[in-house]
Amino acid sequence: MGCGGRHAFLRSVGGAVLAVAILPSSVSAAGRAPVFDVPAQPLAAALRALARQGRVQILFPAERLEGRRSRAVVGRFETARAFDLALADAGFAARRVDSRTFVIVARPRLSPPPPIEAPTADLEPIQVWGRRPEPGEIARRLATDLDAPTSVRSLSREDMERGGAQNLSEALGDLPGMTVINTGRSFIGGIDSASRGEGLYAAYRGLNAEYNLSMINGVSVAQGLPYSRGVQLNLLPPDAFQTVVVHKTGRADLDGDFIGAALDFQTPGPTDLSRSPWTAVTVGGRVETRARDYGESGLGETIRVEHGRRFGAAGQFGLYLAAAHEDRSFVNSELAGVMAAQNDRGWAYGVSGSAAGGAPDAENPQEGLVQTSLNVGVSSGRSRLQNYALALDWRAAPGLDLRLNATHAQARTEQNSTFSQVVSGAQSWIDDGSGVYRLSVRDLSTRVWYETNPDNVSLSTLSLKADAVSGRWRLTPYLFASRGESARPDHLEASAWINQNDGYNVGRTPRAFGGVTVQYRDGLPVPQWPQSVFDDLNQAGSVLVARRAGQRTEQFSEQMRYGGGFDLSFTPMQGPWRNLRIGAKLGRSDRDLTDRNWTNAFFGDIYQTAGLTWEALGIAKGTYAEVFPGLYDWSIPRIDHDRLEALFEANRTTESFDTCGALYVNNLNCNSQSGREIVQAVYVMATHATGAWETQFGLRQERARIVNRFWVLPDASEGETPGDWAANRSRYDMLLPSLNLSYRPNDRGVWRAAAWRSYSRPAFMQLGGGVRTETLDGVTTVTRGNPDLKSADAWNLDLSHQTWLPGGGALSLSAYAKQIDHYLYESGSSLDVGVVPDEAAVRVVMPRNGGRGDTRGLEMEWFQPLGDPFDLGGQASLDLNLSRQWSRVDLGQILGRSQPMLNAPEWLGNAELAYAQGRAAAYLSLNYTGAYLSAYDVLKAEGDWDNLWVRSVARLDARARWRFDERTRLDVIVTNLTGAYSYWAHVGRDGAALSDVVDSGRRVVVSLRSVF
Repeated sequence: MGCGGRHAFLRSVGGAVLAVAILPSSVSAAGRAPVFDVPAQPLAAALRALARQGRVQILFPAERLEGRRSRAVVGRFETARAFDLALADAGFAARRVDSRTFVIVARPRLSPPPPIEAPTADLEPIQVWGRRPEPGEIARRLATDLDAPTSVRSLSREDMERGGAQNLSEALGDLPGMTVINTGRSFIGGIDSASRGEGLYAAYRGLNAEYNLSMINGVSVAQGLPYSRGVQLNLLPPDAFQTVVVHKTGRADLDGDFIGAALDFQTPGPTDLSRSPWTAVTVGGRVETRARDYGESGLGETIRVEHGRRFGAAGQFGLYLAAAHEDRSFVNSELAGVMAAQNDRGWAYGVSGSAAGGAPDAENPQEGLVQTSLNVGVSSGRSRLQNYALALDWRAAPGLDLRLNATHAQARTEQNSTFSQVVSGAQSWIDDGSGVYRLSVRDLSTRVWYETNPDNVSLSTLSLKADAVSGRWRLTPYLFASRGESARPDHLEASAWINQNDGYNVGRTPRAFGGVTVQYRDGLPVPQWPQSVFDDLNQAGSVLVARRAGQRTEQFSEQMRYGGGFDLSFTPMQGPWRNLRIGAKLGRSDRDLTDRNWTNAFFGDIYQTAGLTWEALGIAKGTYAEVFPGLYDWSIPRIDHDRLEALFEANRTTESFDTCGALYVNNLNCNSQSGREIVQAVYVMATHATGAWETQFGLRQERARIVNRFWVLPDASEGETPGDWAANRSRYDMLLPSLNLSYRPNDRGVWRAAAWRSYSRPAFMQLGGGVRTETLDGVTTVTRGNPDLKSADAWNLDLSHQTWLPGGGALSLSAYAKQIDHYLYESGSSLDVGVVPDEAAVRVVMPRNGGRGDTRGLEMEWFQPLGDPFDLGGQASLDLNLSRQWSRVDLGQILGRSQPMLNAPEWLGNAELAYAQGRAAAYLSLNYTGAYLSAYDVLKAEGDWDNLWVRSVARLDARARWRFDERTRLDVIVTNLTGAYSYWAHVGRDGAALSDVVDSGRRVVVSLRSVF
């Protein structure tokens, strides 16, 4: 968060940005009123100088002060009086929040300015790092949100440090309307990503992550994901950011390509200093309890170093540097029933009305489902995260500031999952004599399957901005660049089967069976397998026969964004028009995607030997004693990944390369795509104030041109032939009006209303996606991207009220509604999205827009100091929020005319109880996320009943803090005190017969922070 408006980039994106200057005490050492010597100058600079000389903290929205000047303040005054004098002609007043903090608010229109007084007789702005956590910190944040020019919700570093979040996505979950998502549709998704036990994305107000705009220091970040415009946030640590500002409403100076929220993640800057020079060091350790259940250490560590200083003859140069490293390991349990149902047709109806095995209740097809195949496994891995930040500023001349910001974050994750698999054979339904037909599974194939899901993600930003002020004019030119990467560089798979058959393993059969494979207890499957199946699983390394010598997939996706623009503002001397602004922006992005595959031959055929097992090959070394402690108790092999990789490389041949067929040129290019997007934008804004009313008018014109280049794969029904490159083009032109209205009857509350137009462009994969033609049984199917997809266009309405309550509390109420035309949803690599016409000879499979979607909701936030209920000389507070969301969308006849939107729970809530006394503070927080729809039509069954739902979860966390002194503190966090499953998804809203479940246990984190 910048000081006194020094962050030019914050103004350029129109953030409700707070300028902060802090010193340890609000009175001088002698106890007398401080002496001020601040000449008339731009108001933001004057407020900074007054805060430095008065040794207090001042909070103000920098944008609203643009173009305004202060009166001179020279002499000895009480600090509050000094602020009043400086603000006399500006239409603002200083209101005391606590003993050392003031917030600048709009002065009630009937209040006259204070008279000019005769005088009676340069420290840098200072941020006190690691100050005592207290309810007043929340009050300061609420005060600044209340005085922002538009509806925003900020999240301070102190807010994020109080919670148990391990990454930025999880930290956002403390906000009303924000849903933390721990799975997605990147190169990995479903239970594979959920089994890491961490939040990956954030959805807002009923809209998935791709509907948000994500910025770092005002730079719209690159979207490195292969199939989505969303941004993966798990690589960003919360303590890397000074403030997160959530723009709830659209504005003309923000990019128009968002319907959810505009999220600006702001790093500390050179002016956020407690002394010059200063250095802060944070070290921490962690342990994952689920890993301990498997006999692993589950340990991790963190170190973060920050340094800031001002230098130059007059302190005109500022520097901030930060570097962080985090290493964490995990071993989690997973039940993958939905995966088995999708990949191995592992579901059926336990009873039926006929031998065909159809649903017993045609009106309710999810009733009577049973799991016939089952996957249960262990997911282990390690994540190494690095984060860097650089900020430089130069006060080049009076009225001219230059600012450089650079950030880089990367996460390198190794994830290896081993599953025990029991796959059902032929199924039949037998009449029990009463006309009821009961399921019987003829045989069971016991298997072990191993897969890796390495994930390399990085995100970098760079911005250079100038802020030039001359009289009532302000010009802010800027340049920006950002790069995002998402890669799965060496995904490896292998398996071993009891019934493996190849050139040397002949006649091997599955285990005979007859009956139903599972029963249910507490909604989870209890296997009813014969002892021979359990024996196979317990001795999988030495009994099951190795199948292929591995299958490898290499996937890479990246995007580079760069461009520039300017903002120009003018503040009239008099009259109701407070501010006039114009601006322009030109941006370009380039992206590349590749996806290639190699499949090796069977081990038996390679080595001309029957009966080879993973133990004999050196792949399996030891076991985990229980596959899912506390739920399933058979053992599972531990896999030597290096040995398997060596065997794969030793046996990879030219014939292994099989991405799409047999020809090398097709395999090399068929899943490759590149694209270019150029976006031009111009805008005008004007702010009008009359009495207690303030209105911000805005109009933005945004034009996007997209070119995609992809491979066209010809029909191979009569023999494979080489494909060739092709391209298509898409264009989007949007006129985006916005209106933000504020009514401030006094300085204790504000009423707001906003209406705006916004949109969201389709993902590159949906526009390009390649072209493939296949003919089967006389029907030709063409699968391709759709360059004619429309953008999702929305009209948005937001109403809110924020007010201070008696006793220092605060209340915020919000209501919103969004009407979206041409709805689009994230579908991963699949192009089979939307309604597909039934054509006789040629069937075209491509993405298609849905119909109209509507999302609306109510949000409430309440903060209340509770005094000292324990009579220990401390202070308690309660901070809670509650969100109610409704969403419906028309997805067509196949998927349903009235479906909930993805990742849009009906209920969300957070509550935090805090108590601080002396050097100690304790926090108890509860996070609740209601059930939500995660994916449509996961079984490809007839009807719209087979959607994937994520079960509601309530997580209870605790944190304790001990402050040794003003410079050093110790924090201890324990998450998931109740031991709830971190992820439970099931097919059908009301049934749990086909479930994916992840148990990631508890996490204990200890950290020590000291400032030098």
